[in-house]
Amino acid sequence: MKPYCIFISCLVFFAFCSLARSDFSHGPDECCFSFSNVKIPVKQVKSYHTTHIECNSNGVIITTKAQRMICVDPTEKWVQRLINLVDDQKIKMSHSSSGDSD
Repeated sequence: MKPYCIFISCLVFFAFCSLARSDFSHGPDECCFSFSNVKIPVKQVKSYHTTHIECNSNGVIITTKAQRMICVDPTEKWVQRLINLVDDQKIKMSHSSSGDSD
């Protein structure tokens, strides 16, 4: 009976460790391991976000309107311009939707 209890105890312990590791970890969900050099037209961009601080390299993840996620290098001039254009579009859209009642 003792080997059976030890086995069950070990099984429960490993299951708990596995659960704690997967559900309660706070590591990054998305990191960039390589960057695309293909310039993405602003009209194809839905949104963007930067990678988590715990990722090995800083990156920007661009989500296209076709729901593709593309990693790009934030130090590239074309990426910085693209981010500025997307931000400008969002500002214009928010002003036009809230400013029509004047």
